[in-house]
Amino acid sequence: MKSTERLQSIQSLLDIRGRVSVVELAEQYQVAQETIRRDLMKLEKNGVVRKIHGGAISSQKKYEQSLAARFTQDIPQKHVLAQLAVDLVPAGSTLFIDFGTTTNVFAEHIKDLSDLTVFTNSHLIAATLSDNSSCEVFVLGGRYDNQIKANLGPMVVAGIGEFFADFAVIGIGGIDAKFGFSDQNIDEATIARAMIARSNECIVLADPSKFNRHGIAHVADHSQIDYLVSSERPDDEICAALASRGVSLKFPG
Repeated sequence: MKSTERLQSIQSLLDIRGRVSVVELAEQYQVAQETIRRDLMKLEKNGVVRKIHGGAISSQKKYEQSLAARFTQDIPQKHVLAQLAVDLVPAGSTLFIDFGTTTNVFAEHIKDLSDLTVFTNSHLIAATLSDNSSCEVFVLGGRYDNQIKANLGPMVVAGIGEFFADFAVIGIGGIDAKFGFSDQNIDEATIARAMIARSNECIVLADPSKFNRHGIAHVADHSQIDYLVSSERPDDEICAALASRGVSLKFPG
């Protein structure tokens, strides 16, 4: 990959995620960490990023616009898959729900279910569910990231380990027939893995753009997932890989 292409790719990642690390980028692009540091310096000079220890964050205004766009992107699809997922969750369930735009839509659909107990690292999801007096919400503590309105880091993972849930409901960065389920963000992948490990069943919510993609951070093998819920049917290769490992597919039709 040429330097200009790598810079454009890094900028796109920042637009989506708001934060990148030198280690992650060096692994993803198969270049030295010093090369990534020089790339980030160039982007900082252009006003695209602000360097921080170990990585960089997007300029605040640009990232806020990007995050707002994510919450308005593919909304009809997200509501379709969220409603399918709600049908899997009976009243009285205990859930882990991780941060994400799709999981936030899911929270809107379950907020009227009775007697739910929800553990989440997302302040947005907690706020969405707070109007339901019969829903008990616990916000998992950790390093607060104001850009995504969620807590991250090892304290969140440790908190997850104190509880057990009927379901883990997670978003995902990529689904691949060979590599399974993955994410581009190491922090978010670590939290998702912890939630899966402490749950009886796992429900993955994914819009079709996540099919045949994989990030650098492994989240789960196919066999660790119980349900994949999407607004469209994946291709035959993914369907075969999931079915052979006992994953139930939920999509319209």
